Amino acid sequence: MVGIINAFKGISTEKSSGLSAVAGGISEALVTTALGLLVAIPAVWLFNYFNNRVKNFDVEMTNSSSELVDYFLKHSAKAGVGR
Repeated sequence: MVGIINAFKGISTEKSSGLSAVAGGISEALVTTALGLLVAIPAVWLFNYFNNRVKNFDVEMTNSSSELVDYFLKHSAKAGVGR
């Protein structure tokens, strides 16, 4: 953000919009963008990784709970519970 502001300040100072007026500000903006990407890409990767782990855990827990309920229903029917 600061780089873009400096680019516009360069335009207003030199009263032109040539490359020399904005080069410093644009380079600052590109450095800031690169640093932002260095942070954002691993953050998105880790978010997706952990999000998939949680989804897989949720599926496993759902399957396990269904199996447990089926087990108790079969054993209660064999024992005659609930009659």
